[in-house]
Amino acid sequence: MAHMSQSSYTPAPSVTVVLALIVAWFALLAAFYLHPSVDVEVSSFFFAGPLCEAALPDFVCGYFPLRRLQALEQVRQTLYMLPYAAAALIVALAAAGVFSRDLRRHLPMGRLLLALITLCVGPGLIVNGLLKSYSGRPRPVQTNLFGGPFDFTAAGTFAGECTKNCSFVSGEASGAGWLLCLLFLLPVRMRIWVGPPLVATSLTMAGLRVAVGSHYASDVLLGWLLPIILFMGLLVAEARLNEMLAWFDR
Repeated sequence: MAHMSQSSYTPAPSVTVVLALIVAWFALLAAFYLHPSVDVEVSSFFFAGPLCEAALPDFVCGYFPLRRLQALEQVRQTLYMLPYAAAALIVALAAAGVFSRDLRRHLPMGRLLLALITLCVGPGLIVNGLLKSYSGRPRPVQTNLFGGPFDFTAAGTFAGECTKNCSFVSGEASGAGWLLCLLFLLPVRMRIWVGPPLVATSLTMAGLRVAVGSHYASDVLLGWLLPIILFMGLLVAEARLNEMLAWFDR
């Protein structure tokens, strides 16, 4: 990044860190696949009353209390728009930087582009375009354990009865994870103030999906991590490219 002061921004992670995150993602997927009861137990924590698996006369199962709170749904709708608002701001800043040399000197133009690519490829293509469309995993509220018509399926099985907008992985949690990528677009001095509320917002967005029965813990955790790993990988690729260009300029 020719015009960005390298000392003002967090440097790109190492290849080792990115590879470790990738391995951790697949290790978590394997753990949830081999121990699917963890997902059920976490969702049960937010479920009031008995599970709905008993087919007995006059049996009344429980429900997700937080799902019925209209105020909480309004909070969720507001948080849902944050990644889109952030993306619009990035586009505006990048466009202004293209036409203003002075502004371009103060903006991490390369990272702005990488953040947009991450949002489109991660939450956009991989999560909503592929995984949620073809995973087949019903959401908790869609499974017979929690009052729905479908059988429970473990994370990563791709054999459930859901046909569209499925549970694996969470699109909103993926957008929440992407918000943390914005920390790499900010100078270190700004992250002291922006970082804590941004992290709290990201975790709240992700956690609400489990609390209201819309996703399992595995859907949320894996969806949340995916854009972070993708963005880290792109930062590494950009750093290596800049090193190559610097070598040719010598």
